[in-house]
Amino acid sequence: MNTAPIPVNRFTLIDYSIFFLMLLISAAIGFYYAWKERHKKTVDRVLLGGRKLKVFPVAMSIMASFTSAISILGFAREMYQFGSMYLLIGISYFITQPFAAFFFVPFYHRLGITSAYEYLQKRFNNSVRTSASIIFCVQMFCYMAVVLYSPSLAIEQVTGIPLWLSIVSTGLVCTIYTSLGGMKAVVFTDTFQSIVMFSGLILIIFLGTNRVGGIEVIYQRLYEGDRLQFLEFSASPFVRHTFWSIMIGGFFTSLTVYGSNQATIQRYLTLPSIKDAQIAMMINLLGTFSILVICCLCGFVAYANYFDCDPLLSNRISNYDQLLPFFVVDLLKNFYGLPGLFIACIYSAALSTISSGLNSLSAVFLHDFIYPFYASFKIKSLSHRRSMITTNFLAGCFGLITIGLAYLCKYVGSTVLQISLSIFGLLGGPLLGVLMLGMLVPFANSKGAFVGLLASTGFNFWLGISSILYGSKPESKKFSINQCLSNFNSTFSVYQNSSSNQIMKNEGFRFF
Repeated sequence: MNTAPIPVNRFTLIDYSIFFLMLLISAAIGFYYAWKERHKKTVDRVLLGGRKLKVFPVAMSIMASFTSAISILGFAREMYQFGSMYLLIGISYFITQPFAAFFFVPFYHRLGITSAYEYLQKRFNNSVRTSASIIFCVQMFCYMAVVLYSPSLAIEQVTGIPLWLSIVSTGLVCTIYTSLGGMKAVVFTDTFQSIVMFSGLILIIFLGTNRVGGIEVIYQRLYEGDRLQFLEFSASPFVRHTFWSIMIGGFFTSLTVYGSNQATIQRYLTLPSIKDAQIAMMINLLGTFSILVICCLCGFVAYANYFDCDPLLSNRISNYDQLLPFFVVDLLKNFYGLPGLFIACIYSAALSTISSGLNSLSAVFLHDFIYPFYASFKIKSLSHRRSMITTNFLAGCFGLITIGLAYLCKYVGSTVLQISLSIFGLLGGPLLGVLMLGMLVPFANSKGAFVGLLASTGFNFWLGISSILYGSKPESKKFSINQCLSNFNSTFSVYQNSSSNQIMKNEGFRFF
């Protein structure tokens, strides 16, 4: 079907003002803690907040760290395009996070370390530690670049906000408050950004439900569109999502975040006691489950609104990554300022992920590379002041590198971007494996750990990249443009075929 593009709504001055106000508040938090802590800054305070932070802000920071903008856009898209099966992953949260709280939290807390990979030198040797640290750095740089670029691209195509403006403004603000304010600024900014995320998404659900005619209409359309599916118990590995793949895969995927990722482990260590860290994890459990459900509800509401006028088939978007930004701009076009609130919500998710990554990269680079380098050459160790300056400098440099990598994403194909995003999962498994090997297998030695880490990383790369390059793409559910044809008859050229229901191939990035 040849269709003419329908003009999209552009941002107003009020929308831009709200977006930049969110960035300004985030930066102000960083400046506040930089000023407040100026006379008592130490490396421990910069990286771990002095190990005396409060439970609730840390819980919000753990939640926000890996609730990226890609997650928000991806969860909604998943419900819209493929149906509700993936929502069951929320059940696995109630297994993974209590397990992490009572297994990993006490373990890392008792070690009294800053970098999670310091343990690998204590348990094995420096080669294993260095290899794990390098893998983590590659993982986070690739992830942060795509986390910054992907939503910026989707939002540019829908709202008209220039790509370079999104990447540079978001990246610079994040770099500034992370490098100046340290862990306290990151944690409290994450808390503020979590509030913005929840507010924006709940507003979308409320207004979208009201526009379509209520919860009953949404349920009816989801049912008629075959979007409600929770009882797929097939054991076949060729079925995209089943109860078993989601439960088992969800458990281990989440465990890589809560058991082996420096950004999360670092937050455990900001709290004064094991009990406090465990309480923070339980609060985080409620938060992550809530954000999953809310994002999925946004996808359901979007589907109900476009039940008979799919925006991709009607040529109003170019792929389903743009669905949620398009829906919001369409929904809120008569509410000046509210589209700006939603964009602030999306970029709040990006900011929290990137700031956590920058802080954790600084910790790993300082403790796993710089300190061992000085020790190996028997150079006088860095003073506290120089260590603190180095930490701030590293955060700033890593922020600029992330901005550069995000902008370079513009010049590579979607396959390369998908590989970059997948690296987060591909590398998380080997890191979790080598850490658990040290914890659970007393007879494991350093040679076995080193070979196993490299072999599993290489195998995961081969498996993951092969699936992206050669794997078959899943088919979407059916969509309709019947209502588009009745509303925009003069705009569309109609097929001779009377049926307008089509099966769409998966478009854009695959998030799951």
